[in-house]
Amino acid sequence: MSLRRRAGLLALVSATAACGSSRPDVTVPAPTVPAGDSPVAATPPPAAPGLVPPQPTLRLPKNFIPASYDARLAIDPGVTTFTGHVAISGAIRELSSGLWLHAEGLRITHAVARRGATEVALAATQHAPDLLELRAATPLATGDWTITLDYSATYEPVNTAGAFRQTVDGTPYVWTQFEATFARRAIPCVDEPDSKVPWKLTLDVPTADIAVANTPVATDTPLDAAHHRVVFATTKPLPTYLIAFGVGPFEIIPAGSSRRGTPIRIVTVKGKAPNAAFAVKTAARILDTAEDWFGSSYPYEKLDLLTIPITVGFGAMENAGLITFAEDAILVDPKTGSRARQHEWISTAAHEIAHQWFGDLVTPVYWDDIWLNEGFATWLATKLTFKFDPAYHDDLAILETRNTALADDALVSARQVREPIRTPDDISNVFDNITYLKGASILAMLERYVGPDVFQRGVREYLASKAYGNATSSDFIAAIASASGKDVTPAFDSFLDQPGAPELTLTPSCAASGNQLAITQHRYTPPGSAKGAATAPWHLPLCVAFEQRGKRAEACTLLDGPTGVLALPAGACPKWVMPNVEGAGYYRVAYTAAQIAALRGPAWPLLSSNERRAVVFDVAAGAETGTVPFTTALGFVPKLLTASDRFTVGAALEIPTGVNEWVSADLRGKYERYLRATFGPAALRAGFTTKPTDTLDTERTRSALLTAVAWVGRDPKLVAAAVALEPTWHDLPQSVRGTVLEIAVDAKPELFATILAQVHAEPDRDHRREMMYALASTRDVARQQQALALMLDKTLDIRETLWLPFSASTPENWDTARAFFRAHDAEILARLPSATATNPSAELSALFTATCRAEKRAEVVAYVTKTFGGMAGAAQTLAENTEQMDQCIARRALLEPTVRAWLSKLH
Repeated sequence: MSLRRRAGLLALVSATAACGSSRPDVTVPAPTVPAGDSPVAATPPPAAPGLVPPQPTLRLPKNFIPASYDARLAIDPGVTTFTGHVAISGAIRELSSGLWLHAEGLRITHAVARRGATEVALAATQHAPDLLELRAATPLATGDWTITLDYSATYEPVNTAGAFRQTVDGTPYVWTQFEATFARRAIPCVDEPDSKVPWKLTLDVPTADIAVANTPVATDTPLDAAHHRVVFATTKPLPTYLIAFGVGPFEIIPAGSSRRGTPIRIVTVKGKAPNAAFAVKTAARILDTAEDWFGSSYPYEKLDLLTIPITVGFGAMENAGLITFAEDAILVDPKTGSRARQHEWISTAAHEIAHQWFGDLVTPVYWDDIWLNEGFATWLATKLTFKFDPAYHDDLAILETRNTALADDALVSARQVREPIRTPDDISNVFDNITYLKGASILAMLERYVGPDVFQRGVREYLASKAYGNATSSDFIAAIASASGKDVTPAFDSFLDQPGAPELTLTPSCAASGNQLAITQHRYTPPGSAKGAATAPWHLPLCVAFEQRGKRAEACTLLDGPTGVLALPAGACPKWVMPNVEGAGYYRVAYTAAQIAALRGPAWPLLSSNERRAVVFDVAAGAETGTVPFTTALGFVPKLLTASDRFTVGAALEIPTGVNEWVSADLRGKYERYLRATFGPAALRAGFTTKPTDTLDTERTRSALLTAVAWVGRDPKLVAAAVALEPTWHDLPQSVRGTVLEIAVDAKPELFATILAQVHAEPDRDHRREMMYALASTRDVARQQQALALMLDKTLDIRETLWLPFSASTPENWDTARAFFRAHDAEILARLPSATATNPSAELSALFTATCRAEKRAEVVAYVTKTFGGMAGAAQTLAENTEQMDQCIARRALLEPTVRAWLSKLH
């Protein structure tokens, strides 16, 4: 599954699955449910002591182990409810009068256990929120049984979890999303990843509708005058969270086949087929690239790529054979679509296709190891995307992954990667940057340590040995150790099983007898955070580059204690040392002033792009924590601007624009002049005019430069250019039109009124989103309040207006957004989606913890605790957001005087 972010906020997450039936002689009831339908038995029969397992608090008891599912559902998108029949064949492992399944929001109307000619009635009792107790009239003996249940349920109208319904241009559709624990909202089942068995799925759907699922259609026959029955081929073993289906009048666009023969199709809602052209052109190549890397064939019969108009909490989901994508992650307008949109499709598809092996073919035993699914897919996606098109420069992207992870890992409250799962909230909390980005960074570091070819061989051996089954992190680590002949377990474990990241200091010493580097490590904890629990020393693969006789040399070691020594070749003392070759190491470095000067001077031409940006990352962090002068970090800006890739230009812009909020009103003019003088020439050259030859880097650097110079720096020429382009903004390329609209709407009050009046009538979701964000980002507080009121408009989808407060542009705008939310919090929260792996309501606490004012801290903590504290996963979210606020308060205290001193000296 792919994560999405907006305004620095963790985007929400979730996924997909279902459960089965083996009663071909029974027709599923019509998909209507009488009001007040209730479980088949309110009072379960008594049972002998010890024959009913106690109500579980997390994992289900193992007295019943499923072996297969046969599920038949009546899915009619035109109504709000559906019905189902599921038969779960499996083994009763001990004499039992009671069984437990997962079910949430399902109304059980019939339940029995069958064994040959024996049929035992089951009383079904729902235990909040998602446990179903089945009590047998007589004890069930050990052996093979089939548990069958009939039930009804309601489609999710706002949540994109379980089985959910959306209407597009008046036409309804149904999709599913089951990860992590939402299969139970559609089918009673054992909703745990180690329950991995074959599935047979049958869907009774309206005659005009198409049904798609994990496997190819086995039979499709008329059921009655208005419905047909679609039976799908039995799947290979799959966990519940990877089962998926979709129903509606879809358009199906063939996308060819991979070199090894897998057929591929794009499946969209009506009218969207033209926008699937780029996906059609590229999907097979992406799958070919993945098969080449894994050295084995795609493990399933077909690959359908199914679009969903709007999702909350995920951008795509790796359901086996039926990957789902939010529309804006796959569809590209052939006339105005951007290189960035194309790249997002390639990288997201690479991530989800990587999952077909890593997660689908081999599945974690439980959610504590989900990091290996998501971290691996994140890591491999950069490799596959770079291989697909080197012009995307995704070989440079892994450093951005590492830097973002290190920023999140700077919290004392940060989770460990391999997080013990003790409560259902812990499952919600594992879908975050620690899982995705830190997981990917650890794999990148260990790959470099053992070598890419060796690492790849270990991955292939791991998959071959565990195919169609479950495995743990330990199994994976053992495979890498076996392939490399190195004991990598301590290194993996030290990064997986404790939170935080190390910070290194390096001290060279030179003597006639030899040169060496003395190295120390400790946990990085910035100002504003309390010291966390003591951590054991990390087992740290460490490679340094250094000067030797005017050239570059490298040396490596494994640091396994709080201190260590790395011997360097004899001779003259190195003029510089860069202690993180390619930035591959998951650690920070504290530099002295002399070390920084050497790296910015003689070392710079000999460093790679990743190494340069790794140095700048550490120096900028030092400026934020007061250990490095801010002007020292600014000194790297001209160096970085000699490059043209999006990562390096972005790093240059981040240093001065990162202090925007600390610039006082009396110095705002000087700050804006600095931005115009430093970045203006490049921004003016880029302009708003795109060219057919533009690359992804061109697009991204243009956007970043224009934001810094025209928006933050208020460059009059660029503002005027945006205003002049506004009348045709609809037809502008996607890469510039949002920026044009934001600048123009802010500059022209009359245009704000026009766009506000047009929002409701705008049919295109991309355009509508750009309009709303332009309105909400205006610096005029009165107009901003009008934009925020869109959150209360029930004719607009709350899933589109949800993040409008985070478009605030100035401290005054942030205060306005907070005040608006507080005034309407009950109304807003009542409309928000709640069934996602990370609760969007709890995530909204970041709106308040971004306050960064010490005098407001107590008030903010009291409000967010009262408002969000009882929500799923909120404890971890609030702890992290509160600590981020404390770090921000400390950073502000350090940076405001520094920024003031810097700007005061400018002319």
